[in-house]
Amino acid sequence: MNRYQPLLLGLGLLALVGCDSAEQAASNFAEKVEQAAVDQVKESLGDTLKGLDEQVEQLNDKVDQAQEGTREWLDQAQPKSEQNAPEQDAEQQPEQGMIET
Repeated sequence: MNRYQPLLLGLGLLALVGCDSAEQAASNFAEKVEQAAVDQVKESLGDTLKGLDEQVEQLNDKVDQAQEGTREWLDQAQPKSEQNAPEQDAEQQPEQGMIET
């Protein structure tokens, strides 16, 4: 039994070293898989966000068009005398704002 004891001890150490190497390999593999998953999610979200940005830009353009159409419609619906009235009021306000002391 004593003759086989160093051999068994050596085999045991080799097994432990093998287990350690296997653990490190598994850890490295898990890190690579995790990084690949993170990269894939970033890429997917980036494409999704680009699509959302384009949709928001289109919505903003439509809102701008609607606002411009509303302004034009209000300008056409408002009589000419009312369109000039704000200009006259603006000219008269500084005179009314003066207070004699």
